Amino acid sequence: MKRALVLLIAIPLIWVLFHFLSGGAVLSTGNMVNLFKYMTVTGMLAAGMTVVIGAGYIDLSVGSLLGFLGAVTAWLLQSGWGLWAALLAGATLAIALGCLHGFLVAWLRVPAFIATLSGLLAYMGLKQYLANPVIPIRDTTLLSLGQGYVAGIPICVLALLIAATLCHFLATRTRPGRHAFALGSNREAARYAGIPIRGITVFAFALMGLMAFLAGLTATSQLMAGAADVGDYQEMYAIAACVLGGTSLRGGTGNVWMSLLGAVLMASILNGMEQMGVTSTVQKVILGLILTGAVAVDQAVGKGKNG
Repeated sequence: MKRALVLLIAIPLIWVLFHFLSGGAVLSTGNMVNLFKYMTVTGMLAAGMTVVIGAGYIDLSVGSLLGFLGAVTAWLLQSGWGLWAALLAGATLAIALGCLHGFLVAWLRVPAFIATLSGLLAYMGLKQYLANPVIPIRDTTLLSLGQGYVAGIPICVLALLIAATLCHFLATRTRPGRHAFALGSNREAARYAGIPIRGITVFAFALMGLMAFLAGLTATSQLMAGAADVGDYQEMYAIAACVLGGTSLRGGTGNVWMSLLGAVLMASILNGMEQMGVTSTVQKVILGLILTGAVAVDQAVGKGKNG
């Protein structure tokens, strides 16, 4: 509750601060709508990443994976597939790749860092091959996901809320979700309690794959095309959002809605710097410092609780 209160106070203060520093650009209606539109991709990834980190793992592949899945969907549509067939194929591929990561980690005992780093490189190469040149999206239904509005609310924001609600429900109201956080909290205790560690590991990565697919659809529909650079750095943004929202990198704790607040906080900082004219290179340096600081605080709090 304390962290939620801090974030809920900090976010508006950041808006006000950057509003004055940018000469009144941040709190304009258009900019605030864009801020929430473009944090949806990070938010979807952060929702899934909360469960993965809560289970004691990490997934570095999701940025490249979302770009690859978006490119695959765009390519299928361009090749004459119907929308629903393309979406079903993309979702199936996403879950299958998530299960592959889980299999590598749970059965072959490849560290999650290495398994998903390998995925990052592989999916980056695949999306660059598939989406170079870009693959335009012409399906109006898919385009509405990134471009459309319902009663003034961007459809992609509504999609984020639905995805986050699903992840929160799975994490808190289902046995696999609760077991995932139990696994991250104490692996040995989870084993002695009879929790199926391999199955729970696959569950966490499969859910992450599905969230990457939804994020990929959103990103490509916002760009109106599958492109080679879609998803770049998004894995870092998602991890940063989770950490800012209080998800411990040691595993065992995390809350999907708090991770979304972390995503809003991070998007607010990046948006404010953009409105001030800060270059993208400097933005990345500042984001790195923020992430390092958040992790340092997490480690310090963890040591305090354990010692």
